[in-house]
Amino acid sequence: MRHVVLHVGNGVTVRVDDLAGHLRSLTAGPPVFDRVDSYVMEIDAARVAMTSESLTNLMNNHVFAGKDAPIKDVKIAVEGNELVQSGTLKKAIPLPFTIRATVSATADGRIRMHPTAIKAAGFLSKRVLDFFRLDLEKLVSMKDVAAVAVDGDDLLLDPQRLLPPPQIRGRLTRAWIEDGMVVEQFGGATPRTAIAPPIPAGNYMYYRGGTLVFGKLTMKDADLLLVDKDPKDAFDFSPAEYNKQLVAGYSKNTRALGLIVYMPDLADLPASRSTRTAATVETPAASRSRP
Repeated sequence: MRHVVLHVGNGVTVRVDDLAGHLRSLTAGPPVFDRVDSYVMEIDAARVAMTSESLTNLMNNHVFAGKDAPIKDVKIAVEGNELVQSGTLKKAIPLPFTIRATVSATADGRIRMHPTAIKAAGFLSKRVLDFFRLDLEKLVSMKDVAAVAVDGDDLLLDPQRLLPPPQIRGRLTRAWIEDGMVVEQFGGATPRTAIAPPIPAGNYMYYRGGTLVFGKLTMKDADLLLVDKDPKDAFDFSPAEYNKQLVAGYSKNTRALGLIVYMPDLADLPASRSTRTAATVETPAASRSRP
């Protein structure tokens, strides 16, 4: 993938600068493009980023969405080189808090959020916690939140469990804040020329080799290139709603029996387009079925 904004559900998007890896099926058959829970994305190397808005949605709508989650009403902002996270701790009395934290990667491939300042209920500061030898681990339990652990004052986020489907597998090697976003590097430098697309393309997703199922089609020795029709900005793509983009685009076969699909950005689709398309296709069939 190159220059893709990947919609992974629950209002969460991941901005993919570069990504090289494999689709691995989680079922007995090949990966099914229409079912994001049927495969896992095994990342060899990638550089991805998330905005504060997307991180906020991720925490509220996925990570801490359960009724017994220890943290609620999370808001995340980026200020300089720090994340500012606010929310409510679920205690006997709900406790509002704000944490300023730096971001880095741990040796075992997790995201470490290290607080530089903590305030709860507007008055409890990190200095007070240090004075009483308290830390975040004693204030809040994450035992029911698979993607998050607490280490002293630090929050540890597991990127392999953090996102909604499709699942990802890969080793995080670096994490930092840049241009108002949290940036993550998986593996080493992304091998951009490892699998070159059959035509020059700025923003694209290229699937090569193996078997891939999408819609009613099964492609063996897959050779499928999805290209952004509007290369002026990143390719806005949804694995769960790709068919709407497919219907609004067009495709070409290659001499090597591959398929190139030119697709509009998800955000550029009129809200009523899929409805109009369905009506156009179904009405003749419906009329033929009448006596």
